Amino acid sequence: MKFLHYILRNARRNPLRSVLTVASVSVCLFLMMILISFLSINDEVNDSVRIFNRIVTMSSQGFGQPVPIVRVSEIAALDGVIATTPFSWYGGKYNEEVMPFAQFGVDPKTIFTIYDELHLPADQLKAFQEDMTGCVIGKKLAGDRGLKVGDRLPLKDGAYPVNLDLTIRGIYDGPANRDLRMCMFNWGYLDESLKRDFGGRGSGNAGIVVIKCRNAEIMASLSKQIDKEYANSDTPTRTQTEEQFGKMFAEMIGDVRSFIGNVGLAVVFSLVCVAGNAMAMSMRERTTEVAVLKAIGFGKPLLLFFVLAEAVLVAGLGGVVGALGSKLFFDAFDVARYSAGFLPFFYVPWSTAILGLALSLAIGFLSGVVPAFRAAQLPVVTGLRKVV
Repeated sequence: MKFLHYILRNARRNPLRSVLTVASVSVCLFLMMILISFLSINDEVNDSVRIFNRIVTMSSQGFGQPVPIVRVSEIAALDGVIATTPFSWYGGKYNEEVMPFAQFGVDPKTIFTIYDELHLPADQLKAFQEDMTGCVIGKKLAGDRGLKVGDRLPLKDGAYPVNLDLTIRGIYDGPANRDLRMCMFNWGYLDESLKRDFGGRGSGNAGIVVIKCRNAEIMASLSKQIDKEYANSDTPTRTQTEEQFGKMFAEMIGDVRSFIGNVGLAVVFSLVCVAGNAMAMSMRERTTEVAVLKAIGFGKPLLLFFVLAEAVLVAGLGGVVGALGSKLFFDAFDVARYSAGFLPFFYVPWSTAILGLALSLAIGFLSGVVPAFRAAQLPVVTGLRKVV
């Protein structure tokens, strides 16, 4: 600690250069945190759903092929199943907004048994179950749009050729890593509208079937049993855990993890070059000073320490501003509400922020290695006659 003042003085020797280096590291790490957080959030959500013992049945041919609604009751009768619900995507417009938030037709009687981490007051749940045209929305969606219980929520021009005139009967809440910008309505209302207005075309489609299992031990065998049951039917199924189902969506958009990893490596390499150049310029200006230190008895290990500590300090400040700053920024500012429905939620996990800070320290260390060794190897005579 007795050399801390000297290290701090060196870091402030050229304030403009130090500020620009800190700014470069912080801006790049801030943007990196956004990219890495997409992966971190996906991993956190997938890990967190394991304890809820849910599996998902969809068509083996993909989302384009519907799962008949009769499968919901058939699967519900199987041993080990607590509850089932259809989960049918609608995707309509609200006030001329295209895809403003997720909208699903569900079974009001079972949906909150299956998703028991979501909380809805008992009176609101009862009203939702008793009103065919009722719906429930997430707390964040209600806050974004200024909606409250009893308001109308008209949706139109969705995936089905019917318009839905919904009434909000409840506002649910839940953990931060759950979709609190979703609308869930009675699947029966959508189906009856199709039968009434379009002769039944498109009716009877459950979308996917979400299943709550009695315990985790039977999930694998139950999945195999369901798929075996319908293997020779007109609509064979593919059943998997909710965690696997979530990972499937990431796979659908390509190898995002490798892409973000390659971008991250490129950013780290660029920052090492930027910070290394700044340190090289700083040490060139202090050639004579380094020679004097060696002349009065400062050894090579101590000179290495001085230079590396200065480099780590400058880059570390950039990490504090960029990595930890991004964590605080996205905790205070909910950017998901401005994503037009693309992001139901977004935050920077602490694990990601700490990783960013560690990267900044590694960048500082790597950027200071060459200047530090050059300073340590500098002959005293050469340094004393150097004219900068």
